[in-house]
Amino acid sequence: MFNEVHEVSQLKAETRLIARKRHKPSKLDKYSVHLRKLYEEGASKAELQRWLVRRGVVVNWTTVKRWLNRNA
Repeated sequence: MFNEVHEVSQLKAETRLIARKRHKPSKLDKYSVHLRKLYEEGASKAELQRWLVRRGVVVNWTTVKRWLNRNA
């Protein structure tokens, strides 16, 4: 017999498992103290991106922007 309430609850449980966020540490976390200090001193996101490139971290400035939005 078909039970729509049970089916919906089962689908919602599957959705919660599928939609679970997977946290992978950012390669910018290693430079978090420096990035925050430089940003507070007035460095732009593009300037921070160039600073990271000089240290061998190849990222786009939008990655720096998203990191700063979450962490600064």
